Amino acid sequence: MSDTRRRLRTRHTYAVETGANPSGQPPKRSIATRLLVVGAFIVFLLVAAVLLAKGVDWFQSRSRGDGGDGQQSTSREVAIAPGMSAAQIGALLEEQGIIESSAAFVDLVSERGSENTLQPGTYTFDEGVELLAVVDMLEHGIGASRYKVTIPEGLAITQIEARLDEDGKISGTDYENLTKQLSSFQLPSLAGVQVTDVTTLEGLLFPATYFLYEGEGADRLIEDQLAAFTNKTSALPWEKAAALGVTPYQIVIIASLIEKECSVAEERAMVARVIYNRLAQAMTLGIDATVRYAVNKWTEPLTDADLSVASPFNTRVNMGLPPSPICNPGEAALRAALEPVEGDWLYYVLRDTTGNHLFTSSYEEFLQAKENQPQQ
Repeated sequence: MSDTRRRLRTRHTYAVETGANPSGQPPKRSIATRLLVVGAFIVFLLVAAVLLAKGVDWFQSRSRGDGGDGQQSTSREVAIAPGMSAAQIGALLEEQGIIESSAAFVDLVSERGSENTLQPGTYTFDEGVELLAVVDMLEHGIGASRYKVTIPEGLAITQIEARLDEDGKISGTDYENLTKQLSSFQLPSLAGVQVTDVTTLEGLLFPATYFLYEGEGADRLIEDQLAAFTNKTSALPWEKAAALGVTPYQIVIIASLIEKECSVAEERAMVARVIYNRLAQAMTLGIDATVRYAVNKWTEPLTDADLSVASPFNTRVNMGLPPSPICNPGEAALRAALEPVEGDWLYYVLRDTTGNHLFTSSYEEFLQAKENQPQQ
């Protein structure tokens, strides 16, 4: 076979096996083939468009909180009250169908060491939320519907009323009126015994920061303050009251005087000692804060008429303690009333603008210091 015939045969064989024409060039595609390719590409674009649309719809449904079909997914609102234990919260969440097992909830909370940090409030839980997410929400107060009310130490009820009105979340007038309705509330325990035979809640409304649910008002704040008094003061050494010659309720009265008279922490126990020394010597206490309480004048200068007002709270003219507290003291003032330092002081007078006092047993030194005291 000649070389020419051999080359032609090889080309023919290649064309049969590969589909190429004998010239070595690939064959031109037919019109049908081209249409098929274009159709396939169009189908691909349509499928991609449908998938993209479904993806956008899914994302939007997640943002709306529905299940992707436009129907709102099931969610539940649960109110976690202040003071609830982890076991109580777990039982409530299981009862409401938020979690499957309260025991698992308690175990997880215990493992994370957050038994005492679960935040009260009204929470909205989506259906199928994971247990870990539930605990995270409660630990950090995520999504809780509540608001904060801060009551500083040493405010009288009328001052709390004004503060609440200024804040605008709770009616101060409602608060003040409700504090007169003692029978409407569970009175706190004092030295382990429930308070009785009191005519006012003054002194028993513990100063602290409180978190209330939306819609709750003055009555709930008062309830929380009274409960906090029991919880925050139960560990104080109330047994020392008898040795000081006073009752536990009189300790609260003395603490209220200390709270109003003293702004320097280190001086609280010294002011307490002055009060006990003057009581022991049958001297009037002469505490102007009691006069301010009697005339409800906390900032303006006291007049001669104020200082001689006929009131059982006027310790300039009446011997002994006032009949009830003149404000709501904090834990530190209560402890100072129970644990006064030793000293023979009978007087104290303001000696600088930062709230420090001079303490003395000499009336002459007191008068001299009073002449030189800074203007308040």
